[in-house]
Amino acid sequence: STLGVNDDNFGSENVGGNGTCNDIFDEGSGLCVPFEADSCLLPAFTFTATPSVAPSQVPSAFNTTASPTSSVAPSQVPSVLNVTLSPVPSSVPSAMPSISCFSEYELLAEAVAEAGSNGTGGVFTICPDTVFNLFVPPNSDVLPIVINASDTIIQCGVLGLRSGSCVVLGGSRHFEIAGSVTGVELKGLTFIGATDVSVGAFGSSNASATFDDCEWSDQSTGTASVLIYNGDGSTDSEGNLLPFEEGSMSVEFTNCTFSDLSNLELGAIANVGGMSVIVDSVFQGITSEESSITVSENGTISLSTSCFGGNSGDLPGTVFVDDSSTLDVNDDNFGSENVGGNGTCNDIFDEGSGLC
Repeated sequence: STLGVNDDNFGSENVGGNGTCNDIFDEGSGLCVPFEADSCLLPAFTFTATPSVAPSQVPSAFNTTASPTSSVAPSQVPSVLNVTLSPVPSSVPSAMPSISCFSEYELLAEAVAEAGSNGTGGVFTICPDTVFNLFVPPNSDVLPIVINASDTIIQCGVLGLRSGSCVVLGGSRHFEIAGSVTGVELKGLTFIGATDVSVGAFGSSNASATFDDCEWSDQSTGTASVLIYNGDGSTDSEGNLLPFEEGSMSVEFTNCTFSDLSNLELGAIANVGGMSVIVDSVFQGITSEESSITVSENGTISLSTSCFGGNSGDLPGTVFVDDSSTLDVNDDNFGSENVGGNGTCNDIFDEGSGLC
């Protein structure tokens, strides 16, 4: 018989007869053909490797089927692969501490500002099913929440999951990250309809932040959903970002979604001189004057196991890397029906090499 195609299949902890081959065995050649993918992108695949636990001892919770938490088609959402379930404790302490959460935008802003002035950071939990509506008073006049203390974590519910429905709606800017902060995390937040930059990652070159299970959608104007730029986003009279003296910060996106974003100047993510690491994330329905993701001014991008669909821009490539910048990692990404400028490149365009 014939193995016609073996393309991006994944296997874990399978056991072939006598332990001779655990992947695909081609008897004709006598070869054990390996499954090639590093991970499985199908939401229905819930197997979690547990080398230290015998199969008969695996908790029943591992059979739970996770479901996507956003409007993205299930075939495009790799988020379930990041879920690790733990056995439920057999007993609960009699005196559990009360957990406070924020349901008012101004109170959250004040708490984060106080932590910043004290340099203490901390965990700030938004109450599940909270909508911060920045279209209406008093929120319509507030400034973005500025994070300028390291180890600041802002999360939706105690688990920091998008399914908790913590939404920031409207407004010019939602969050700004400033200074040389590290250990900043935003988890499970949904950003809708910003009119300029939803999140300004304005920290210095040694600053870093991560976004885990976050979503940006329905933004129909502005510079970008996320702008990585060592400055405050100011522009000159022609609308160009003002230059900076050193590189910008590092930002990691894991299991995030960018969808239905239109008329953006620089794209969903604009990395100007920083480092962007994008893993297990979805980009769909994005239109931009440049590209869905732009990397410029000696920026670096690492892109893996992410999906791009139905995006368009005026520059070549759904991801545009200018001639001063670097595409560091391009691993197991998928694209469908994207349109780059002039139809020259619909995937990732590396301007330095001229290659798509």
